[in-house]
Amino acid sequence: MIAEKGEGDSVGRLWNSGEQSLERTPRRFPDWAPDVYESFEGKLLDTAHSYPCYFGTQGQQRGHNWFTVVDPRFPEEHGVPALADALKEFRERARTGPKRQSLIVFVGPPDPEAQLADHQTAFWTLLRDLSAIDTSPWPPGYPADTGDPAWQWCFAGSPWFTFMTSPGYRDRRSRDLGPCLTIVLQTRRVFEGLSGSTVAGQAAKRRIREDLERYDALAPHPYLGDPMFSSTHKWRQYALPDDQTVGTPEKCPFVN
Repeated sequence: MIAEKGEGDSVGRLWNSGEQSLERTPRRFPDWAPDVYESFEGKLLDTAHSYPCYFGTQGQQRGHNWFTVVDPRFPEEHGVPALADALKEFRERARTGPKRQSLIVFVGPPDPEAQLADHQTAFWTLLRDLSAIDTSPWPPGYPADTGDPAWQWCFAGSPWFTFMTSPGYRDRRSRDLGPCLTIVLQTRRVFEGLSGSTVAGQAAKRRIREDLERYDALAPHPYLGDPMFSSTHKWRQYALPDDQTVGTPEKCPFVN
């Protein structure tokens, strides 16, 4: 729910799912934000069609999901520099407290005519724009070359995992979380104890794959679990196709 700064847990440019008051405050957030947020929450907490990522569902229920918005019509309040500040703010919050915290970015206003390809382009453009104003050096131990199989997007001196969702998805329903481009970002801490080499990590992957098979109209994409694809070039998981096609790993969209 969206609250004024100073109410509940809202700070800076973020609000979280643990807040109890829902106030339409265009001074802080565009007028489309409350409806988009309610749509997002409705999909995650729909008891009739359980969302396949139980970490995301639990995060929403427990107040561990954080939110911000991007709206190019208001570049000062909700443009790329403001998003950069929100990422830094979230990163500091995610360093402590619950491990499974996520930042959800609603990119609006919603456009009913937008296609999946439009949102995929907008997603990669936003990552490039953030990197263009990033004053921190690339973190040591993480390759900056997108052609390296170990490359992942980094910002403010930290590696991030991110993925986009869009109403343009038809069969991959788990990647449709509402009426606008929605981007999920997580710090590496969210994966502590869940690596593929751990019992907990293997169990979590099996459960999510089973739930995806139930929720989506097609099987999980090879990028998400096939050993040939899922362990390298992680960026391919950021913006999945709405079918089972497999692309060329050398052609990372992050590079113009």
